[in-house]
Amino acid sequence: MTVLSTLNDLANDVLKVNPVPIFKLIVDGLDISSKINNRLIQMRIENKRGFEVDTLDLSLSDHDGLLQIPNKGAILQAWIGWQHSGLVYKGSYIVKEVEHAGAPDVLRIRATSADMKKSLKQKKERSFDNIALGDLIRLIALEHDLNDSVAADLASHKIIHIDQNESDANLITRLADEHDAIATIKNGTLLFMPKGQSQTISGQDLPTYKLTRAMGDDHRYSYSDGGEEVTAIRAFYYDDKMAKKLEVIVGDQSNQNIKELRHIHRDKQTATLAASAKLNHFKRTSETLSYKLARGVPDLIPEQTFLFVGVKEQIDEIYWLGTTITDTLDASSGYTTDLQLEVFFPDADDVSELFEDQFVLEKDKKWTGVVVYYQDGEKAVQLVKGDISNAKHFTYLYLTRAGAQQRLDREFALLDLETGKFAAHNQLDEKPYTGLKVQYTNGKNPSPRHWATLGDQTNPKVINAVMQSKKAAEKRLKRELPRLNAKKNMLEQVKEAK
Repeated sequence: MTVLSTLNDLANDVLKVNPVPIFKLIVDGLDISSKINNRLIQMRIENKRGFEVDTLDLSLSDHDGLLQIPNKGAILQAWIGWQHSGLVYKGSYIVKEVEHAGAPDVLRIRATSADMKKSLKQKKERSFDNIALGDLIRLIALEHDLNDSVAADLASHKIIHIDQNESDANLITRLADEHDAIATIKNGTLLFMPKGQSQTISGQDLPTYKLTRAMGDDHRYSYSDGGEEVTAIRAFYYDDKMAKKLEVIVGDQSNQNIKELRHIHRDKQTATLAASAKLNHFKRTSETLSYKLARGVPDLIPEQTFLFVGVKEQIDEIYWLGTTITDTLDASSGYTTDLQLEVFFPDADDVSELFEDQFVLEKDKKWTGVVVYYQDGEKAVQLVKGDISNAKHFTYLYLTRAGAQQRLDREFALLDLETGKFAAHNQLDEKPYTGLKVQYTNGKNPSPRHWATLGDQTNPKVINAVMQSKKAAEKRLKRELPRLNAKKNMLEQVKEAK
């Protein structure tokens, strides 16, 4: 080992301990990095998934009035990184907005991803019949001088008929929404792939990035029971042969938890796909996490999975999926990266099809009142309205008393006490889950996956997350157990009432 190499190693070690952020900017082929290095106030690059536009915001000091205002439409290429590890290319952008204000004088530039061509936003009127999704994406790509790459399991989906009265960008976005997919343009290629899979277009897993509490400056975790409460989606479509509007329902068809999609779809297949995609959205966003890295990481991308250590148990135990990655280089606070994350959950069949139409089975009953249940620990508590002697028991277990009270009032208002019948006859109550199951991994990446189970697996509830270990999976199952037991307690009370 030479003296020079030893000194280089020492210098690199110092830079790692006290890292120096660096950047590079090229405008219309001209490298302006050295000219603006001492003028940089802030550079912010936001990278989103899908057709949401990536943006670059740049603020530069023009205290001496020597900066030139760039032309609208100028091409700006950006790199960011650290002196000890080098630069990472962050994309090409087109200047859309420029502002010069003062004093002190500041030049602000806003640019958007150069991959989004103007021609994609031009409105078209046409129709397609009996075309595979992959062929349609390829046709649109060719029209805009783009390459195309469509995931194999999506490419073969048959589109019976589709009308276009919109831009190609809107049409592609609509198709992506219907198929729970991501459509985006990267480096001249139109990509179309399943959402939330954390894979490349070729099906290879993206690397999982592991984060510790010490790496973060700030975080915000939130949990909503919306993903639990919305158990089904109702979508409408128009049947030409029957000349009427029909519906499909995807999910657990307990009546009070069905969310309706307002748009009337072109056929049953499209309506079913759209309902399934919306249900998946509710599951993914039931838990969200934002995390700020004190030292920016330039090579992170959306759709990558993340694991955390030392934050909170509920955060550490599952895999998270990146939706938006924002790199910020600030003259005063340095280089940081902000992550917007949602739950990474397996592509598994977690929809119970076991339900029964209580109003058909009990059509000869004369009801005298209504009973609704809410959870209190491992027990189910009754709320009663009317005469309990022959009351109708609704077997959806609410998390709160307030939610149960609303249901109680709504159902009692539908009950005609003279006839003992309800005004609505399409109420469906799900058969409660008999057990629990969740997927987990034995390593750093979210595959291969294994199942952990608890209780009777005749009709288990699948927890919509991938746990990072068997131990974490078993903990999660035990945490869900009180609600499962409370539902069993509710059924026992209903059975005794009969």
